[in-house]
Amino acid sequence: MRITKRISGFTLVELSFALIILAVICAIGIYVYIGYIDKARVTVAHNTLLTARDNLNIYNIDNGKYPDSISFDTCVDENSRPVFSSSFCKQLKEDLSSIDSYTYNYEQRTYTLIARAKNVKRTPLTLTPTKVIE
Repeated sequence: MRITKRISGFTLVELSFALIILAVICAIGIYVYIGYIDKARVTVAHNTLLTARDNLNIYNIDNGKYPDSISFDTCVDENSRPVFSSSFCKQLKEDLSSIDSYTYNYEQRTYTLIARAKNVKRTPLTLTPTKVIE
């Protein structure tokens, strides 16, 4: 009588399918992760603009009005008075992709600051004295 040994294991096709499934799961995971990172960048920009609003309100209390214009390179107004602290000025540059415009409306005593988040779409955010609009 002859004894034969059976060698068990996975075939090349089975291993290929397992690798394909693993690759698809990894691709989905990376896509979801990038989405979370993008949302987080918009949230950071949103919160930075809320802090900018608080700083502008303090400026308004101290000076009786909002600044007519702001140089975002140095974070000073048209009269070289500081609008934001130097540390917050640095934070603005780190947390926002760009600050597109700042306008002050004399009649309504209000302002509009338009900035972009650092996400893939560079989401525009508009800051007013009462809210941040995405």
